[in-house]
Amino acid sequence: MGKRKKNEVSLEEMVALEEELHQLKEQYGIEEKEGRVSRGISRWLNKREARVRAKVPKKKYLLTALFTGWMGGHHFLTKRYPLAFVYLALFWSGFPMAMTIIDLLEAIPKQADENGMIEI
Repeated sequence: MGKRKKNEVSLEEMVALEEELHQLKEQYGIEEKEGRVSRGISRWLNKREARVRAKVPKKKYLLTALFTGWMGGHHFLTKRYPLAFVYLALFWSGFPMAMTIIDLLEAIPKQADENGMIEI
């Protein structure tokens, strides 16, 4: 390899410097600010984890998905309205039908509770 210029820093040196900076910030109690994108992704993931999963009758869900899944019927049943409207808007493309097949493959093996309900 050729000679390095005076101001060039290798990747290993850069990683070591980043680690040292992180340790110094921890030592002096300086909190790193989270960026807008990172904060938005964190909020979305936390919301998704906190979301209450819908309990629906298994037979009703499977039949609704089978006959109206191409237009998002099963998502209207589970009160996932934004996703249902996306399916409805794109029904002509075949994408919702493919996704409905995946939804069915996810729901079919689920065991229903004593009331015949499954968690979606």
